Amino acid sequence: MKKNIIDFLCCLHGYTIRIKEIHWNTDSNAIHKLCDEIEDDLCDIEDRFAECAMGMEGKKVKIGQLLPVLPNAETLLSMLDELGDDLDAFFKTIDDEKKFHGLHNILDDLAEMIGKYKYRATQK
Repeated sequence: MKKNIIDFLCCLHGYTIRIKEIHWNTDSNAIHKLCDEIEDDLCDIEDRFAECAMGMEGKKVKIGQLLPVLPNAETLLSMLDELGDDLDAFFKTIDDEKKFHGLHNILDDLAEMIGKYKYRATQK
C-alpha cells in the first residue's frame, strides 16, 4: 500500500480513539451520545476507505501496519476541525491520481460528516 494511504488510515484510526476518549470524558449527556454517533460513522468511513484502497491497489494492510496517529485536539469541535484539516491535506496527495477516484466519494462523505457533526455539536 502507498505510504499516503497507510498514513491517512492511521490518522483515521487515531480519530476513532480520540472520539472515544472525548466520549468518556464529557460531563454532557448530549455530547456523550453525539460521540457515539460520530464513532459509528467514523468507523464506517475508516472501513470503507481501507477496503476501497486495498481493492484499488490490489494490496492488503499488513498486520502491524496500522499504527494510530492521535490528533492533538482534546475537545469535540477542535477535533472535528483538525480532522477537516487532515482530510484537506490528504486530498492534496491523491488529486492527481485518477486511480483513486473511488476514494473521493468516501472522503466527500467524511467531509459531509464533519460539517454535520460540527453543527450538531453546537446544539444544546
